[in-house]
Amino acid sequence: MEQFKFALGPYEVFASIIGGLPLTLAICLAFNPGIDLQAAISIIQGNFSTQIALVLILLSYLLGGLIQGITWKYFVFLCELFKQDYHYFGSLIETRNRVIEEMDKDTHLKARDFEDKLTLLLREKVGIPKKIDWINPRVNSYLREHNRPSAITAESHQATHIMYRNISFGLLFLGLVSLINLLRANLFSVESLGLILLSIALAYIAFFRALSFKRWHERELLLGFYFAACDDQQK
Repeated sequence: MEQFKFALGPYEVFASIIGGLPLTLAICLAFNPGIDLQAAISIIQGNFSTQIALVLILLSYLLGGLIQGITWKYFVFLCELFKQDYHYFGSLIETRNRVIEEMDKDTHLKARDFEDKLTLLLREKVGIPKKIDWINPRVNSYLREHNRPSAITAESHQATHIMYRNISFGLLFLGLVSLINLLRANLFSVESLGLILLSIALAYIAFFRALSFKRWHERELLLGFYFAACDDQQK
């Protein structure tokens, strides 16, 4: 039971269901171009039942889990498009690591800056890979043994990041499908256009929420690692 609560699984189930709901609705509209978004919401409200709710939850969970690879690429693309860095320290660790590699051992052992100390501890305890994205699993494994509260917090941030990332992708896809249906079936109305614009705007907002939680995830991993590694050295 203790191992179960430290896994991402319980958080990820909820994140997949919530994140997959907009995509489920978008796919329904894609196969029914004669129905606009406003009508689809009314149909769901008018025919809502326990069986329909269970089917929606199951489909949302499956879609939310299956599209995580796609939504990650979507997230990285938007980060590049809006010039946002999802790393908490940016490229600072890579830069400091290159500087330390050029120093002699006696010099870098005297490092006093927080960033230098963090980089040295990363080099000593888990190693710094060629791609900085690969460091998170190493740090997470270290935290599971030395600082479990930080590992739990980091995992909850990661799950919330996945949820908002999926929501952003689903809402954008929903808005685009609704716009295509509006043009194909000539379903134009002020309300439909307003819902499409709202869907796209919410996708934009959800992206920045996903960005925030991704940064918080890395912050919790690195700062939790730093204090755990310092305590480990003092023992």
